[in-house]
Amino acid sequence: MIELGERTRRISPSRLHEILREHDVRSVVDPCMGLPTHLNYLKRHGIAVHGGDLLEWFVRVGEGIVVNDMTVLRDSEVAEIVEMLPGRIYSVDAFKAWEGVFFTEEQCVYLGVWFDNVRNLRSDGQTGLAVLGLWRVFCYWLFKTRFPDDMPDIAPSELAWSYIRETEAWVMSNLQHNTVRQADVLATLTARAADAVYFAPPARNTLRSADARIWMWEAWWHGNPYLTLEHAYRNSLFGPRASDEHAYTHALASVMNAAEAFPLVVVQTTQERLLDVEPALRNARKHVDIRHFGPDEIYLVAKS
Repeated sequence: MIELGERTRRISPSRLHEILREHDVRSVVDPCMGLPTHLNYLKRHGIAVHGGDLLEWFVRVGEGIVVNDMTVLRDSEVAEIVEMLPGRIYSVDAFKAWEGVFFTEEQCVYLGVWFDNVRNLRSDGQTGLAVLGLWRVFCYWLFKTRFPDDMPDIAPSELAWSYIRETEAWVMSNLQHNTVRQADVLATLTARAADAVYFAPPARNTLRSADARIWMWEAWWHGNPYLTLEHAYRNSLFGPRASDEHAYTHALASVMNAAEAFPLVVVQTTQERLLDVEPALRNARKHVDIRHFGPDEIYLVAKS
């Protein structure tokens, strides 16, 4: 049975926004953004947001709910995503390796159909919205394998229609230029000037402890059920070489050096990992304030 945590990190967008507002932040860079729903929240509150991540599906979602200001999916376009269209050849066996392990035969067929259909959408914004909606279907199915009697049986196309339709509510404009990029942490930090950096550093053992749904959805996006996080992170700052204490400390120091030009740095961590993160920030910044909202949500707010 696959183990599913609640989420890979616990972010309260409203708390983050409150911290940024206290310091009159009007633009922020998040170089390790993950699923960028928190950036959408900041965007809704008038802050220009710039995100980056190595995982491509996170970036695609960012194009749908961070960069995208007005593009939505019409009913006819949603229908072209969720159903097998006549005359089109589909990769129905692409995810057969997951059959009987994580999903049913029917679900694996639909994963192949959706993989092909999203690549025929007309814009990056539409693709991002579709990827976000289908991600929610994917999570629903995985949770239903654990709680089969607590969640109703819903036809795949009907469930996908409902979730994709809901993504329209994420689309809005804040009259700012917002960006996302597929890049390592340092590349994102050096690409944009902003009032602040928000950084939730990955754990030292992140490749072993990451939520299984994260790598599986990246594998889906690439059409390769055997894809692993090690492949995506192999040459990155917080990749396999940063699993030991010395290399991890060096990686954090590199991030703080790259963030030197930003007036404010907000680092989110946990009580368990605070001693790994705090020294690097205090070595780089004169003033560090700790906001403690619980053992799983601690913010280090640092000014020069």
